[in-house]
Amino acid sequence: MRAFIAIEFPEEIKTDIFHNFEKLKETGIVSGNFVEKENLHLTLKFLGDLNEEKAKKIQEKLSEVNFRKFRVKIGEIGFFPKEKYIRSIWIELKAEEIHKLQKIIDDKLFEIGISKDEREFTSHITAVRIKSVKNKDIFLERLKKLRIKKQDFEVSNFSLIKSELTARYPIYKKIADFRLN
Repeated sequence: MRAFIAIEFPEEIKTDIFHNFEKLKETGIVSGNFVEKENLHLTLKFLGDLNEEKAKKIQEKLSEVNFRKFRVKIGEIGFFPKEKYIRSIWIELKAEEIHKLQKIIDDKLFEIGISKDEREFTSHITAVRIKSVKNKDIFLERLKKLRIKKQDFEVSNFSLIKSELTARYPIYKKIADFRLN
């Protein structure tokens, strides 16, 4: 099974993000994979393909994570890798605790042989994976006009999620939930 560890969001935040990017999609100036509302999340660690035994060990290690609940604020819209060549659009999440939680998870899983992430962790929600842009100037102008509400919310858990790839979009299924103190 293909899996990852993530923080999921309240429905009103997913709805706001989804509707803003639906407006961008409707313009027709950009094509790509727009993340479905129910799939919006923050990936703390991508695990790749796992067998059942490895998944069980991961769950055991994740249950050892001792971390307190915290608040997160929605930040600015950004893109990877750079403005001249945009491959994905994302929304920033602001909270130092996200980075601390991600590091604890990375350290715990390293204990059972899962390598640590080589790239520096960036706290973000991927909203669109870009295939092509018809008019880059208009696209960037429309992107700047999106108004994601600067809401904040409490993070009280994180999840181990299975990802099943389909022709249309991935289907996510929660395997286990891990409560924060």
